[in-house]
Amino acid sequence: MLRFLSSLFASHDDDNHGVPDALLEAAIDRAVDGTDRRLRALGNYRARLREPVAIAVRHLIELVGQLPRATEIAPDCYGCDPRLRAAFASPNHLAEVLGQCQTIKDFLRTCCGPPPDAIFGLLTMSLQERAVLGMEMDGDTLRRDVMQTSVSFTQHRFVAPADSERMARRELKKRGFDFLLEKALEGIVAAKERRGELAKNRQLLRRKLEALKSGQWGLEHAFFEGDEYCPCVEALEADIAAIDEELGQSAGIELGLDESLTHIAETLSRPADWLALNPLRLNLDYRGILQSDADATDALELSEISSVQGQRRIVLLGWIPRDHLPEPKDSIRLGQAYLG
Repeated sequence: MLRFLSSLFASHDDDNHGVPDALLEAAIDRAVDGTDRRLRALGNYRARLREPVAIAVRHLIELVGQLPRATEIAPDCYGCDPRLRAAFASPNHLAEVLGQCQTIKDFLRTCCGPPPDAIFGLLTMSLQERAVLGMEMDGDTLRRDVMQTSVSFTQHRFVAPADSERMARRELKKRGFDFLLEKALEGIVAAKERRGELAKNRQLLRRKLEALKSGQWGLEHAFFEGDEYCPCVEALEADIAAIDEELGQSAGIELGLDESLTHIAETLSRPADWLALNPLRLNLDYRGILQSDADATDALELSEISSVQGQRRIVLLGWIPRDHLPEPKDSIRLGQAYLG
């Protein structure tokens, strides 16, 4: 992780409109170092990335700003917070998840000085729906074997741990920007793989074409008189020409700098495609069965992050009290106990 990343979004948490130059320049540097450092050979790379990076940064500032205020995440709050009751099977399950969270352990291990009174961060979960047979009341009649939808939450993660809500929100913005760069890099890698396949196919087609022209490809050539070409020759030449056009001037799999820069700019210019935050209302009964009336007054108010790739995660900004955090291991004491 680059050093300047520690100051990215550092002093602009409340700026939802303009993007300060210092932040913009740091984000451009991060975009290049996190994707394709060859872009520095282009004299105008900063000018071409300036607007896409500004769009991405503004989107992330706005998205994180839309998250509700942090709520306490602890077994003691299980009975009074319907979101926790829906997210965890029991108070013990909540405590177990917190105790096994590796990001929390890593944060405590790297803390300078005494651990904070609370750790702030983003709880993320997968929402699972499955069809089940159950019972329901229809007026005064109990109906059995009714098809219902059971909702549960799995794969709990605690992201961007920090010692304050402000720091946690800043960390989420940085991680969101890195996530967009990861998507841009995936596009570059996919384009390289595509070029590699095209180059391989072109090589095979050229070999086949040479064999056809030399009359060493099966018996088809024997059925043509004079200098008449086999129709396969024209088809192969057309396929090769199409590949040449797609590959452009370069015969290798490496992308040109302009093409690589285009992938990055296009991804950063559409941040909402990769990171969108939307409200989600769920009306669940005490068994976790989805009810048809999502507008009920006691429906759960949740936030969901989604992407065009179909990824969905339920998110809850919260804080965990110190007395519910796993104790950091005392390496010296453990070593002494091991050595006797």
